[in-house]
Amino acid sequence: MFRVLKRKFNSIYNLKFYKFEKNVSMNFLNLTDSQKLKWIQILSILGFLGASFYAPKLWLTTKDFPVIPMFDWIYIPTNPIDSIIHWSFTGLLVLLIFKPNRILGLFIPAFYLYLCFVDQNRLQPYFYQSILTIFTINIFSKKHKPRLILLTVSLLFFATYFWSGIHKINEIFYEQWMHALVKHFSFIPKPLLKFFTYMVPFLEMFMGIFLLFNKTRKATTIVITSMHTTIIIVLFYLGYGFNVVPWNLQNIAIVWVLFWTLKTKTPLEIFTSHFNYKKGLILTLTVLLPFSNIFGYWDHLLSFSFFTSKLNYYYIQINDKELEQNLPEHIQKYLRPYENKAILYPNEWAGDINRVLFYPEDRIIKHLDTYLKSFSETPQKEGLTTLVIYNK
Repeated sequence: MFRVLKRKFNSIYNLKFYKFEKNVSMNFLNLTDSQKLKWIQILSILGFLGASFYAPKLWLTTKDFPVIPMFDWIYIPTNPIDSIIHWSFTGLLVLLIFKPNRILGLFIPAFYLYLCFVDQNRLQPYFYQSILTIFTINIFSKKHKPRLILLTVSLLFFATYFWSGIHKINEIFYEQWMHALVKHFSFIPKPLLKFFTYMVPFLEMFMGIFLLFNKTRKATTIVITSMHTTIIIVLFYLGYGFNVVPWNLQNIAIVWVLFWTLKTKTPLEIFTSHFNYKKGLILTLTVLLPFSNIFGYWDHLLSFSFFTSKLNYYYIQINDKELEQNLPEHIQKYLRPYENKAILYPNEWAGDINRVLFYPEDRIIKHLDTYLKSFSETPQKEGLTTLVIYNK
């Protein structure tokens, strides 16, 4: 009797669990376009918040690393106003999760733009992608069909993978990538590492292209998931780079929501369907401006040029002993001896305080160089410092 009841209970339990599992799966696979947009926005916000909480001092101006404004005339708040602004911005992001609103969805990117004008080091690619996703979703009014918005959001993720691959196709990238792989994964046969190194740019490029085709979209989603999962595992293995973990998790979730059930009439539909000036603006940000980066007209990270040799990383060599001695103690502790002179790595300094890499544009390093020279009694003196690119 007991065995009969147990078998009946197990069969009922297994049937209910199967139905529950099937319903969850079906619900996930049958999201409407409106539901997809809602989840994509939520995931973008969560990714932004995760990276933001990892780097709290990045959003403050009163700290041991200088802010680098876009314009000298812009208002730079100090403590406690900077904290109030930071938590206000965070609160608005949380509010947008629970109270989706188009006006709020457009105000947040404008707010972020101001924060980046105050300090350009906030233009990190993971923050930029999240904010651009929010902007893309909310730039269209309610009269526009959700499918138009969804296809426009697809442009952003096509651009992320396509341009990331394109910008890696150069000999310097191959040399640096191979050197890094040999350094950290010497137990893997060198020919295999070399083959993988030369495949990386084309793998990423074709990930973007294959997202355009119905027949390859699901397989590409799985490949993208595998890539981001591998990146996360490698980061934990190496013990650094945790600031990009939320970004990788965010992209895994979004490509599944966005692309798994997406069907298009033609591979170019995401570019041409329902074209208007708003979609043209997103095309400019995801296609035209990243293309112009090849000729030096747009920032590398805003062009989806991730982990490529095109980025210039500098150290600042202090040539003047008086300047070296005048530097505040919180800067001096980052000075490193080199050939009888002191050098300073902005990436080390920024990574320690802001917990992000120094934004890799020449205008930014020149601003930091000027800031360091300001501690000299003769800041206009020639030869106080030297800027040296160390990653090429």
